Amino acid sequence: MVPNITEDDRGRRGFLKMAGATTTIGAGSMLAGCASSNSGSQGNGDGNGNGPKTAANTQTESTGEIQPGGTLTVAMQSDYDTLHPHKIPGTTGTTIAENIGNALVKATPKGEVKPDLAREMPTVSNDGKQYTFKLRKGVKFHPPYERELTADDVVENWRNILDPDYGAYGLSTYKGILTGENVTPKETVQKTGKYEVTFNLTEPFAPFLIKQAKMSAFGWFNIVPMEAVEEHGKDFGTPKTGIWSTGPFIYQADKSTAGSKYVLEKNPNYFKEGEGGQLPYLDKLVFQISPESTTRTSSLKSGQIDIDESAAATSIKDLKNREKTHVVSKPSSAKMSQWVNRRNYEPFTKTKVRKALMHAANRKAIVETKFRGYAAIAHSPLPPWHWAYDKDAAVTYENDTKKAKQLLKEAGESSFSFTCEPTNQPKFIDVAKILQQNYKKIGIDMSIKPASKGTTWQPLVGGWDDKSVPPKSWHSMIENYTWGFSADDFTYATFHSEQPFNYTYYSNEKADKAMEKARKTRDRKKRKEHYATAQKLITDDMPKPFLVWNNVSHAFRSRVNNFDVYPTAYMLFENVWVSQN
Repeated sequence: MVPNITEDDRGRRGFLKMAGATTTIGAGSMLAGCASSNSGSQGNGDGNGNGPKTAANTQTESTGEIQPGGTLTVAMQSDYDTLHPHKIPGTTGTTIAENIGNALVKATPKGEVKPDLAREMPTVSNDGKQYTFKLRKGVKFHPPYERELTADDVVENWRNILDPDYGAYGLSTYKGILTGENVTPKETVQKTGKYEVTFNLTEPFAPFLIKQAKMSAFGWFNIVPMEAVEEHGKDFGTPKTGIWSTGPFIYQADKSTAGSKYVLEKNPNYFKEGEGGQLPYLDKLVFQISPESTTRTSSLKSGQIDIDESAAATSIKDLKNREKTHVVSKPSSAKMSQWVNRRNYEPFTKTKVRKALMHAANRKAIVETKFRGYAAIAHSPLPPWHWAYDKDAAVTYENDTKKAKQLLKEAGESSFSFTCEPTNQPKFIDVAKILQQNYKKIGIDMSIKPASKGTTWQPLVGGWDDKSVPPKSWHSMIENYTWGFSADDFTYATFHSEQPFNYTYYSNEKADKAMEKARKTRDRKKRKEHYATAQKLITDDMPKPFLVWNNVSHAFRSRVNNFDVYPTAYMLFENVWVSQN
């Protein structure tokens, strides 16, 4: 569960006053109004999610010779549900678990796939249906399970992940590919040598590697000693127990405090080396839970923490101008959307009504006022930086009140009311208030009823076999949805009929076929054509209003070196070192 995050009330009132003015006078005048606001905090980004054009966008630079040792303290805005890598639902748990474990392959910050537990990239058959991995030798699990990892461990982990009774989130990723009707994991995941594992796919699956990669797949395919899972049962992954794996850091249960801080210490037997010798360079890694953005900012300035996981847009300019603090802000894989009950609440069952919402929404105002330019308008299921994104394929929706009213009239819904339940965090509530004003202009009365994160998602889950989900009494909510690097996740996993993460319950046979062809097509150019078709169909149907792609904005002290920024917002510290002087 993500704790509620609050901000200074006076600052939020000022923001809302400014947002109200800009949405009233329209996007064309909004920039001038923002620049001259009494708050003196105009947008510093370019409105495309890139932040200032002079901003660094990849990695912190190393200054001088690598200095092993020291402690790095990272402030996270929310707590985690579990560290069990096969069952992680959120960013905090993923970040901690990714620093404890490894998968067969890992993703770079640019989305390239590299070997991790595999000693080299796998051998792939000509038909694309067989992948053979050769494992590194001498990789050991953390104590007290201090034994060598072999093919038996990889096979056991994967077969459990693919077992419905085990409850792993990664099961749906390879359903029909490694498990499903008339096919079992015993046939598809096989040990072919002490240090060799072979996957026999039922059909070619282009995103096979990226969908299992560390730093892209939530940690869902990290390898753990299964005897630890069996020994600790439901406690595996809890703060009082933690997890064990093969990664650069070892969880310290006796030094961690649930809901407050989580301590990891260097794994002296880690199997990787860097330019400065044995990895990791850090002796200790501490994650502090700090929901308040103002607290994180002040702690960073004072040196109490080294990294703020999520720098508030309002603080970025100040942090950049300070000698000992820096910010890297780059487009992310997290999209903020407004989910609507297109299944059981009649106004939203009509495509023209959903399109009217899109035209009514002043998303440019949201980007510039709420996010200070450190976000981008969302036009497609895919983020603008992604190789599969096609700006010409997506149906776009400009802010046009007149057109929105016309669409409502054509839909026979000239006016109606509904309730929106945004997650109870300022970024969602403030966006909801901008939309509330936007929708009012076209005769729609949207009331706002903030809800906790668990409550927000609950009405949408598990409904493909139950047509009453979401219930008619539930209308709408606003939240983020984050994926890794795979185009298949942004499209197939989110919008294909009967996929468990398709919480809009959207179904379009032509879109389904395009997404199915894409995942079977190994040639990237041809695959992009299929994704273009899917983008056009999905955005024309607009199953939910797409709002903005958030930036990932990490703020850090100048003593932090070799820190990569991933669009997923996950953070990996095996190569990071801190200046000791």
